[in-house]
Amino acid sequence: MFRNTILIILSSILLSSCIKSSVILPSATGTRYEILVVMDDSDWKAPSGRTLIRLFDQNMQAMPQPEPMMDIIHCQNKEFGDILKPTRNILLTEISPRFEQPNITYSKNVWSQPQSVVQIQAANDDAFVELINQYGDRILQYFLITERNRQIAMAKSNLNLRAKKDIEAQFGIQIDIPMELSKTVQGKDFYWATNDHARTRKDMVIYSYPYRDKNTFTKEYLIAKRDSVMKANVHGEFDGSYMGTELVHDQPVLREINVNNTYCAELKGLWRMFGGASMGGPFYSHTRVDEINKRVITVEGFVFAPGTKKRNHIRQLEAAVYTVKLPQEISELGEVTVVAESNNN
Repeated sequence: MFRNTILIILSSILLSSCIKSSVILPSATGTRYEILVVMDDSDWKAPSGRTLIRLFDQNMQAMPQPEPMMDIIHCQNKEFGDILKPTRNILLTEISPRFEQPNITYSKNVWSQPQSVVQIQAANDDAFVELINQYGDRILQYFLITERNRQIAMAKSNLNLRAKKDIEAQFGIQIDIPMELSKTVQGKDFYWATNDHARTRKDMVIYSYPYRDKNTFTKEYLIAKRDSVMKANVHGEFDGSYMGTELVHDQPVLREINVNNTYCAELKGLWRMFGGASMGGPFYSHTRVDEINKRVITVEGFVFAPGTKKRNHIRQLEAAVYTVKLPQEISELGEVTVVAESNNN
């Protein structure tokens, strides 16, 4: 009896603590891919501040117009009070001789949730700049990856479940398709979901083809395959117009990465319509091997938003691309059933 009472009391305390902790942390403020840099004015105007601006204000790759990796907001340490502390992305800086050893600390959910905080301490301006030159990309990726994970988590409550089901039946893969991409078309080894919006159009396509050898993952092969698939399936408003990859004014960027501990070819670049139609924008794709069905799966998002910024839109589709689970990641069985033929919706 006494033991049960103690367990009940302990459970109540733990539950109360969880409730209190969830109440204490407010929701994070600020917009996606926005960072608050807390740095004294003297340091902000020195090479330390210029180095941070170069880091976060650098242009994203594969964009039709210049857009920064992150939008920067600056305040001094003395201005960093209760109003600013809930900001979603914060870089805290301290430059003082008392810091004999430079230090970088990564934290989450310090003053709000979800929140990412990086604190940098250095003895002087030279030490700070050296630290950023060495670890700047890691710091930037920390903020970008946590933003992407936030996007994935937030999207879970607003998915196109019908598209998710159809895609798994056709390709044997799972993916979180945003609800706003409500118009879908199925073709042979091809699936297309779009919001069909006139001003800010967002699309995702999935296509597959047999895996033959490692040459499948060369930049030239991936672009050629992309162009052949898009020409056959994505047509413009004029007869004979079709989507293709922009190769004259910009070159796609291929990067080899690991997704779920497996090889992935990340390709990003610009697309445009050929054959008379006047449309274009950025695209982002992952190409991976479906080991069970011996096929290559490409999942791509692309954006058309003339006259407006596109960074956050293509980042949203990038987050969706990262949710893909291949058949070998879904099932421990040796086989996943894939629909051989598909129909138009």
